[in-house]
Amino acid sequence: MHLLYARCWTKVLHDLGYVPFLEPFKRLRNQGMILAPDGKEKMSKSKGNVITPDEVVAEWGADALRAYEMFISDFEQATPWNTNGLAGTHRWLRRVWDILLNPASRPALDASTDQVDRDLRRWTHKTIKKVSQDIEGFRFNTVISSLMEFTNALYDMQRQPVSDAAFDEAADALLLMLAPVAPFMAEEIWQFKGRAYSVHQQASPQCDEVLAADEVITLVLQVNGKVRGRTTMPVSLNEQQAIDVALRSEAIQRHLHGRSPTKVVYVPGKLVNVVV
Repeated sequence: MHLLYARCWTKVLHDLGYVPFLEPFKRLRNQGMILAPDGKEKMSKSKGNVITPDEVVAEWGADALRAYEMFISDFEQATPWNTNGLAGTHRWLRRVWDILLNPASRPALDASTDQVDRDLRRWTHKTIKKVSQDIEGFRFNTVISSLMEFTNALYDMQRQPVSDAAFDEAADALLLMLAPVAPFMAEEIWQFKGRAYSVHQQASPQCDEVLAADEVITLVLQVNGKVRGRTTMPVSLNEQQAIDVALRSEAIQRHLHGRSPTKVVYVPGKLVNVVV
């Protein structure tokens, strides 16, 4: 009802000449309700099934609660509360803390460093792009999952001969993307790093499309519409080269039985379908 009131009162204020617009919102997105743990009823004081945030914050911290509420489901869906899920977001934030403030000693740089750096920068900029798009689309649950995947990638990179420049770039991007999700922790890490106040006054990290581009693609190989395998190939290959690689693959040859294709369908970057 309060949304209805907001719209009606806006029109009243417009008719009285106090505001120049008729509608209070450019776009309205209604969030889903948090249901009781049984998933059948909404939380209500009258039903006695309310879990207060103070209880959760006292045990897990405000940032773990905030991250879990974003992660628990799609923004517009109703979902039951499950306290057990808080352990996962808490572990993730602990890992972020360790990576950003207590990173492991990395191996010395070697001949593979350039490739490792490219891989990490690709992870970094693809994550920046995905997180930015998902925030704009109110897909907060996939924002958290993308940051979790990126955290795990950064954790694994500590064991590889990655350069300080590439690792620090990725770590800073993670911290800036974390700020809207875990504002208290992000601010504390920012201060521990000796940065000027405040992390929440920094510009959002920007995606470099060149750095985010894949070097290889995985093509699905089909025969008569049935998946028979997959193959990885450079993204730079043109259509004819991709078809030639697919036709020579063991996965395709095994199902041709010596027959010649009557048609080959290529969907760029996705699949090759051989019709016999």
